[in-house]
Amino acid sequence: MKENNLPEMYEKDDVEAIDRHITKYFGKYDSVFHEIASPDIHVDICIIPPHDDQDYYILTTMGMGAHQMNVPEELAEYHLERAELMIALPSYWKLDQESMQDERWYWPIRLLKSTARLPGEYDTWLGWGHTVAASEGETYADNTDLCGVLLLDQIPGGEDASVCRLSGGDEVNFYQLIPLYGEEMDYKCDNNAEALLDLFDGLSFVVDINRPNVIEQKNGGLT
Repeated sequence: MKENNLPEMYEKDDVEAIDRHITKYFGKYDSVFHEIASPDIHVDICIIPPHDDQDYYILTTMGMGAHQMNVPEELAEYHLERAELMIALPSYWKLDQESMQDERWYWPIRLLKSTARLPGEYDTWLGWGHTVAASEGETYADNTDLCGVLLLDQIPGGEDASVCRLSGGDEVNFYQLIPLYGEEMDYKCDNNAEALLDLFDGLSFVVDINRPNVIEQKNGGLT
């Protein structure tokens, strides 16, 4: 947070750079969940609707990258200090104002915002392969057992979409959030992200609140 207690925000030129990047690689957006109260960073959510070449929504943050994360010195050469997050939702997902009062539809928005704030709150960083759990013993909503998230390189948009360069030369990395079950979180922590991804082969990156649990499948239905 800035010394004057105002939220960290992009400069105007950087907002325009992020806007161009999102529009070019992920699609045009007419709807934005504007954040009214911002205690630390100002995080808006851009909503790219389904279209002819894409049968799912893309929701992406705009504002997380205004904060420079506390990346370990040994990784400084990779320019990982700034990031934005995205999640893909099925075309049936309800994103109107009335539905946003229901946690069963709102939780992806909450997930994007809370994950975006985590590096600033704990003076840490997030990047590829990191996992973040929901509150202990809780799931994201009462209609799903998903309770954690894995950060991966963004999938929509192709390789060139992974990094946006700001006006001053800084790079903003785009990561995709993949919701996980508790057993999958444990497996990743006991092994690594690559091992978990091997089990995800063939699964869609679009959120499915009832998708198969890959650890249960690996264990033949036994956990």
